[in-house]
Amino acid sequence: MYKIFVFNGGVYRFEELEEFVEDSGGLILRRDDFHVSRGVYFISQEVHVVIIMPEEAVHDLNLLATEIKGDIELIEVDYEDKINLVSLLPIYNILSRKGNWTSIQTIEEILECPCVDGVCQEFEKTSCIDDIKKTLEALSRMEIAESRVKDGNDEFRLKPDE
Repeated sequence: MYKIFVFNGGVYRFEELEEFVEDSGGLILRRDDFHVSRGVYFISQEVHVVIIMPEEAVHDLNLLATEIKGDIELIEVDYEDKINLVSLLPIYNILSRKGNWTSIQTIEEILECPCVDGVCQEFEKTSCIDDIKKTLEALSRMEIAESRVKDGNDEFRLKPDE
């Protein structure tokens, strides 16, 4: 089972949280940076992220968040929204392993059900992904992946770190 969280905290040691989420089989969906200032004085910088985490890693996530002076809040979402979010994981993992531009056809060939990520346990039906292209487009909208058309084929890859 997967859970969806919001983390709020400072940028100090935030890379530890990013690494923990990735190593635990989770995914950071969105990152927003906020600069807090009073008048012309800069006070602090905060990070707000949405995280999908396997249930067995939640305790350690809470411990790490407390250690780096952040807060974790569980987000309750309806079944359809949760499935849409959790279905990003198998596609993300395929793009991560491939490391380069990958066609939808290649992703369909690699995608197995039941998937190794255990995402299928979240679904009432048997398939992890109903619409791979829709899932890939969602990853692109969230700026996790990017897309291009090459030789008439849609291709996707994880967005390179800047």
